[in-house]
Amino acid sequence: MKTTPENRTLADSTYFITANLSAGSLFSDAKAKQIVLDTINFYRDRGDIELYGFVIMHDHLHLLLKTVNAQTLPRFMNGMKSFVSKQLGGHQIWQKGYWSEIITEMRFAIEKLEYIHNNPIRAGI
Repeated sequence: MKTTPENRTLADSTYFITANLSAGSLFSDAKAKQIVLDTINFYRDRGDIELYGFVIMHDHLHLLLKTVNAQTLPRFMNGMKSFVSKQLGGHQIWQKGYWSEIITEMRFAIEKLEYIHNNPIRAGI
């Protein structure tokens, strides 16, 4: 029985991702947001992802990225979420899993990037 959708195991693929906190609005704290940003930038600077867009909301984050150099989405997300959790006290801060959509067309990428840019405006932050 497969537990991971096939599209998540492909390297060199572009995704729109949503990851939610398990409770509260931890990311309203500037220090917590910086930890998330630094962690994402670590993976980008190491060459595991190409980052096209992101937004860190109070209780979730959205990413538009491409996995590269044999990096798979589960490996990236598990590593990123685990490191952020450890940096913020070691307890479970994330909901289990995450939502991902594979991007196969430029128009879909643009639609998701616009969504990312407008999400804080719609939320009034």
